[in-house]
Amino acid sequence: MAGAAQGGAELFFERLAASFAAAGVTQTVMIKPDPGRMNRLAAAGVPAQGCAFSSLMAVLHKRQLATAIRKSRATVILSWMNRATGMTPRTGIPHVARLGGFYNLKYYRHCDWLVANTRGIADYLVREGVPADRVHHQINFVPDGIDGAIFDGSRHDGPVIAALGRLHPNKAFDTLIRAFAGLDDGTLWLAGDGPDRQALAALAAELGVAERVRFLGWQEDPQAVIRGADLFVCPSRHEPFGNVIAEAMACGKPVISTSSHGGTELIEDGVNGVLVPVDDAGAMADAMRQITSDKALAGRLAAAGRSHWQKTLSPAQVTADWIAFLAKVAG
Repeated sequence: MAGAAQGGAELFFERLAASFAAAGVTQTVMIKPDPGRMNRLAAAGVPAQGCAFSSLMAVLHKRQLATAIRKSRATVILSWMNRATGMTPRTGIPHVARLGGFYNLKYYRHCDWLVANTRGIADYLVREGVPADRVHHQINFVPDGIDGAIFDGSRHDGPVIAALGRLHPNKAFDTLIRAFAGLDDGTLWLAGDGPDRQALAALAAELGVAERVRFLGWQEDPQAVIRGADLFVCPSRHEPFGNVIAEAMACGKPVISTSSHGGTELIEDGVNGVLVPVDDAGAMADAMRQITSDKALAGRLAAAGRSHWQKTLSPAQVTADWIAFLAKVAG
């Protein structure tokens, strides 16, 4: 895996590797060197080897990967996202690549199986010519979020609304701030960092809510932030899966999401969450106002979301499904 230091796909990679280790799966992990990630994996019993996955030294790094694969005596190769997949050499060992988005498939043509974490991505792969019998749908998991530390951030009177993610145009935190400005009270916690931070802070000031919007930066324990809030919102314009939605369900919090791919796959509108149109600040404000003013509604949504997590998004269930699939691939 050659991902960034932070990100939903990268976080799930760490969680799955740790869950495999806990289940007794023997694995050799190759990642782009990152001290924090290597330390977290080591603490979970997953020693990782470094590989730069540099396109400028592709031949050298492909040889490094081939050597590591040969020494590992692997029965299956699992690669994560574009760069690592594209650099994984052909070895004769079944190669599974996992996709968490609508990626350019030029990196994946040599793979034996493609794993999509949403049905929408699986459908996209088939439309792009990947044989349907080589496409596997496997959802992500998130850990149980009911117990644990609670983020103790500053707040004003009224509800606390939380959102997590990279501060990037795709995440539409600008729409969320505009929606939040329509509420008379409360505090908005934005956990994450990215290129839009200054613009978002300026927007909050322009709308007169700068004192009620808190920029928390990247958080090592995102569920602690969710546990400290009354409501979670995913305002994304583009969200293939939506790990953050699953995180909030695991924490037993009511969720609002836009009707992005991830939102519509995880949420049944009005049952285990509320869906609003993408970039509709008015509808988002109305939904936030309704849920934060109706404790019974908030409780029903939270309980149904928690039940959905228990049935389909828990580590035990998803890890068992992954192991069964990889055993099938290995033959």
